[in-house]
Amino acid sequence: MTWDFRIVVPAVVLLATTARAEPAADADALPPTHEQRMTEMGLIRHAGAWRTAQEIELAERAVQGAKAERDWTARLERLRRQLERSETADRATEEVREIADPFAVPALSAALAVESAPRVRALYVEALSHVRSPGAYATLTAVALDHPDRETRHAAVDRLVVIGPHAALPRLTAALGSSDNLQVNRAAEALGWLGVPSAVAALIAALETEHVMVRGEGPPAGSTSATFTPTGGGLAMGSGPKPTKVRVRNPQVLEALVALTGTNFEWDQAAWRSWLANRESPPPGYDPRRG
Repeated sequence: MTWDFRIVVPAVVLLATTARAEPAADADALPPTHEQRMTEMGLIRHAGAWRTAQEIELAERAVQGAKAERDWTARLERLRRQLERSETADRATEEVREIADPFAVPALSAALAVESAPRVRALYVEALSHVRSPGAYATLTAVALDHPDRETRHAAVDRLVVIGPHAALPRLTAALGSSDNLQVNRAAEALGWLGVPSAVAALIAALETEHVMVRGEGPPAGSTSATFTPTGGGLAMGSGPKPTKVRVRNPQVLEALVALTGTNFEWDQAAWRSWLANRESPPPGYDPRRG
C-alpha cells in the first residue's frame, strides 16, 4: 500500500491552521467588560462611582466652594478679634470693607445674626453690599425684613437702595402677603424707601391684612404642642382660647403708598384701586424716595 502525500499533508496543514485560528475567533467574540461599556458611554471612574465629566467638575467645584466658605468663617473670626484691639482695628475694618467674594456670604450672614455691637453689624452689612451676588442680596433683604434691630434693618435697606431695587423687589413684595403682620409692615417700609412704583398694586392689597391671633396665655384650645423634659418628651393638649382671625390696618403700608404716589386715600382700598386703574401721575417733580 502506498500513501499519496500530496493529499494527506495539505489536509494535516489545513487542520493545524484551523486549530490555531479558533482561539483568536473566540477572543474576538468575548463581550465587552463593564469598564469598557462605561468608557464607551463617556463615563469616568471618580470617587468610587461612574460619572460624567460635567458631574466631576461640579463635584470638585462644590468641594472647593465648601472649603472656601470654611476659610472665610475662620478669617472673619480672626478679623472680629482684631476689631477689638486698638492696634489692629483700623486694618481689620478695611479688610472687612474690602470683602467681595461670594464665598464669604455665609460667614458674613452667620456673624451678622449673632453680632451684638451695632458698629460691627453695620460693617458686615456694608461688606455684604460689596458682594454682588444673589446670595448677598438675599441676605441683605432678610436683614431688612427680620433683624430685630431697627437701625440694622435700615442700614440694609440703605444698601439695597444703592444696589438697586431689582435685588430685593421680589422678596419684599412676597413678604407683603406674610402671615406675620410685623413682616408685612417692614416690607412696606423698605419698598417705600426703595421708591419702586411697580409695588403700588401689592401695597394696596396689603393695606389691610387678615391674621390669626390668639388672646390670652397658653396654647390655643384643642391645639397640640410638643413638650420636652430632662427625662423625655411628649404631646400636651392646649386649653387656652381659640385662635381668631382679625383684620389689621398696616400703617407702614399706607406710608409707603403715600411716599410712592404723592397722594393719600387713607384706608379706602377702593379709592386706591380706582386711582391705580386710572394711572394718575404723581405731582410734577415728585421724588418717591424723598417723599
